[in-house]
Amino acid sequence: MKVDRARNEAIGRGINTVPDTHPWGPIVVNRPPAADRRLLKVVAFNARSGRSLNQISQRLRLPPFANPDIILLSEMDWRMTRSYRRETAAELAAELGLSFAYIGEFAQRPRVGEPVAFVGNAILSNWPLADIRVLPLGRSSLRRRMRLRLGAPAGLAATITVNRRLLAFGIVHLNSRWDPSGRALQIRQYLDGFPFGLPAVIGGDLNTTTVELRSSSSFFKAIALSLLRPARFHNPQRWEPLFECLREAGFDTTEANVPGASTFTPTRLIPPIVRPKLDWLAVRGIKPVAGSAAVVPARRSWFSPRFSDHDFIMCQVEA
Repeated sequence: MKVDRARNEAIGRGINTVPDTHPWGPIVVNRPPAADRRLLKVVAFNARSGRSLNQISQRLRLPPFANPDIILLSEMDWRMTRSYRRETAAELAAELGLSFAYIGEFAQRPRVGEPVAFVGNAILSNWPLADIRVLPLGRSSLRRRMRLRLGAPAGLAATITVNRRLLAFGIVHLNSRWDPSGRALQIRQYLDGFPFGLPAVIGGDLNTTTVELRSSSSFFKAIALSLLRPARFHNPQRWEPLFECLREAGFDTTEANVPGASTFTPTRLIPPIVRPKLDWLAVRGIKPVAGSAAVVPARRSWFSPRFSDHDFIMCQVEA
């Protein structure tokens, strides 16, 4: 298997492919549940620290979101300097009246004492969260600024009860620098700890670049490939074995995502045709509403600046 080969090669390079026990537990606040409903709006978003919290909150109140039921967030800061020391997940949940669970993957090194500032993942929900699980992932090479921090990558999962039905939701952010086999290894590790057998939605930044991005030369190769074969970056399933791992666990991505729609751009100057599709929703035992999948730019209007290099993705599912 490609995943096993990636593990063996990684061990030879001194890469940790075995998940560590995560050093911190989740932060959880539950609020009273919303009324039961037949359709749930689910959103996933890489918030790029969450420092543009006001813009994110305002955008989530507008169509097509109009106050979603489940929000799966990656790259959310907690008391980090760059986001003005705000507890971004907690503040966004309070503004929207939602319950939330947050896990800090990486911590800013404190001068003394225990870490208090993190970057990580969050689940926000219209219903109280239960069976909250922190799911550690193996790790490959990280950017220098991430190597200076404490911690390790980890996904998050939780359950809610709607219409007397138990549903599971999860958020995971995979390594952009690793190769496709490495990302498949991470998603398999995540799925190993995910609630078994429940109807579920998993979302997040899966970094499905179809390539490895460990060095400057690999970035240039990826840019050249995106120009020569842009369809590969819009439809990466063939080159990313993580999708097979999801299928083996009963998850499907076909109806919950807009086919071929890109979700990432570092600048609006890059033409949409060469922007990759990195963000995904995967469903199991839950039926997406036909035509409800959408990609929504991370800006308040056409003329407004972007507040993340990722777009929002969403779909409605039948509870």
